[in-house]
Amino acid sequence: MARRYSWFWVALVAFGVVSCSRSDNATREGAAAVSASAAPAAPAGPSIRTNPPDVEVSHVELLEAYEASAARADERFKGKHVLVRGKLGEVVKDGSKRVAILPKEAKPDAASVRCSLRESEAAEIAALKPDDPVDVVGKLVKFDKHVELEDCVVNTQVKSCRVVTKALGRGSCEQDREELGARLVLGAEQASLVCGSPAGFEAWRAKTKALPAEERAGRMISADTTSCHLTLESVTPRLAVELSSALARVRWENDVPTLAP
Repeated sequence: MARRYSWFWVALVAFGVVSCSRSDNATREGAAAVSASAAPAAPAGPSIRTNPPDVEVSHVELLEAYEASAARADERFKGKHVLVRGKLGEVVKDGSKRVAILPKEAKPDAASVRCSLRESEAAEIAALKPDDPVDVVGKLVKFDKHVELEDCVVNTQVKSCRVVTKALGRGSCEQDREELGARLVLGAEQASLVCGSPAGFEAWRAKTKALPAEERAGRMISADTTSCHLTLESVTPRLAVELSSALARVRWENDVPTLAP
């Protein structure tokens, strides 16, 4: 009888040890689960695009490409960040968004490039008037009589020029009225600045290589890392060196030209 009681107490103690161990484990696991659920999820990092636009084109050339063959044009442009140059028609509201319209012709409901603008571009677009030259960079999303771009930045060429003047500590900028690019004015000295796509940069470089050496010397400056180039006019050798250094600091970030350290 005493032996039975001794085995009974041994079993009871063993059961208690196992139960406590399981309870402790459950408590620790529950606490870990609560801690994990209470911990805030790590925020997703912002998507930063750090390369130049994929392609550049005039608004008329872009519309004509789609009118000729929408399928072939989609292969070239759809889903890409496109730099489009042209003349501003008007800016309209589409819900909470401002949309810049670059019409092919000056007539009602003409085919156009329609660019949905970022909120940060409100002041830039407000300073423009109908028929002003303008360039926009945005992601081309579709064509349905009108070419539509989203998340657009305005006047990237003037923005590039401002980056250069900031690096120099002087100068002023204005949009080129006839071609892609901006005019950089430093008193009596001037330069024509273009920051475009890699393909546009290569086309410029091929063109300049075809020029006579004496015409190229001291007039053409490029920086491969940015797809930007300068054509100098009446610029001193010292300023040319400064401009070359400034140009090397131009970077694209989310389709906006910025100044690298």
